[in-house]
Amino acid sequence: MKKRIAIMLAFAVSTSIMAGCGNQKGSAGQPVSTGSGAGEASEKADAPGKEDAGEKSGEAEGTDPMAGVTDDGTEKTITYWHTFTEGARKDYIDQMVADYMEAHPNVTVNVEVYPWNVFTQKWTAGLAAGALPDVSSVNPDNLFAIQQAGAVLPMNPLIDALGEDYFLKKPLENFTYEDVILGIPYYLHSYVMWYRKDVLEEKGLEVPKNWEELLAAVKEIADPPNQYGFTIAMSKNDQMCAQLLSCFAKAEGAALITEEDQGNLTDPKVVKALQLMADLYKAGSPEGSINYGLSEQNDVFFQGKSTFAFGSGFHINGVKQNSPELLDKIAAVPFMGPDGETLGDTAFVIGLMGWNQTEYPETVYDFIRFHFENERYIEFLHLIPGGQLPATTEAANSDAFFDNDTIRQFQEEITYIQKGIEKGTFMGMDFGLTPAAAALTSQGIIEECLQDMVLNGTPAEEAAAKANEKLNAAIEILME
Repeated sequence: MKKRIAIMLAFAVSTSIMAGCGNQKGSAGQPVSTGSGAGEASEKADAPGKEDAGEKSGEAEGTDPMAGVTDDGTEKTITYWHTFTEGARKDYIDQMVADYMEAHPNVTVNVEVYPWNVFTQKWTAGLAAGALPDVSSVNPDNLFAIQQAGAVLPMNPLIDALGEDYFLKKPLENFTYEDVILGIPYYLHSYVMWYRKDVLEEKGLEVPKNWEELLAAVKEIADPPNQYGFTIAMSKNDQMCAQLLSCFAKAEGAALITEEDQGNLTDPKVVKALQLMADLYKAGSPEGSINYGLSEQNDVFFQGKSTFAFGSGFHINGVKQNSPELLDKIAAVPFMGPDGETLGDTAFVIGLMGWNQTEYPETVYDFIRFHFENERYIEFLHLIPGGQLPATTEAANSDAFFDNDTIRQFQEEITYIQKGIEKGTFMGMDFGLTPAAAALTSQGIIEECLQDMVLNGTPAEEAAAKANEKLNAAIEILME
């Protein structure tokens, strides 16, 4: 049953695209607060807990599980799957792996690089064939599906060795299930609302502070095909509508999935957010955005055709690559609720994980730890400044991290994103990791709901009720 659920969850992942990473073409900010990390490992079946990992390594309780084991002279080979397929980040990982092997001559790290959709296919096939890596990068949906399959190597021993406050509290909590730390956050982001300063100034408009002002600004600005207001992407093969709905709903304190793992789309707050999105589409979104996914949605903003957009700090890099002349003309604010409140945020994490079939758990822990040595780690984060925000306490509060021209330029925006990271949760996971959240990304339910509203004129309450019924049916299958 666990494998069945995991394969279904993985299918959900393979049909979705991460909004936060954007298109891959081609004085200091505010410190982030920290707190205690996750607790001890649980006794959950199919995923070894802290004690199991310790017994497997032969280490005595209370010792560093990596000490004296990786460099014991025994020849070791581990396989590392990662998803950094493009230029600078791929080159960086290649060099980091070479540096690790130079520091540990008895260890060979075999690297395999896959885009996210292929990664999902690879691990699901590898699960059946017993051909899995020792270490990999991972996103939240994949990580939970892998945990459901019983293939995760718990990271509790690594956190014990590094200290409970080595990583920022909330991102580590977001990667924790029943006290088992499933993975280590590698870089972070949360979503904010980007806008064109120059377009607002030309129209004599202030930055919107609530939903009424946002809708009014979009109506005033829209001049298709020269300039659009807010691009609302609705492709059912993507998850852009669901992500945007999550941003608006969390801002007003509403969840898309309840603590009891039921759909919450009929909540009046969520219905109101759906109506806002339909109104924004009608007021100033490209007509073709009914079929837009991540790439098309981002391109409209990156190329200067849309005034408002939702995204992470990766939008800085997207504009810089596509329309560098506009870089000084963009800014961002947190998503707001109908009255200007921001009660919650939608966050995203790219992490690193170990696989429990490994013969060398201590080396896996040690290799993951190597990624986070501060000078090296900051170099990685600066490859996409503002897009890749730090997961370690040291880097998040380091002058060296903020010593970057782009980060200085967008200090205010990055501070907003950091604050979103501090309190944000993944879409559909307001109450913790749950397989139910995959129903938001696998079925196109939210996207179909918005299409029903804008194409057929279906009232928001009716469309939300139909969508909620479909969402609960999908959740029921995932929760069997």
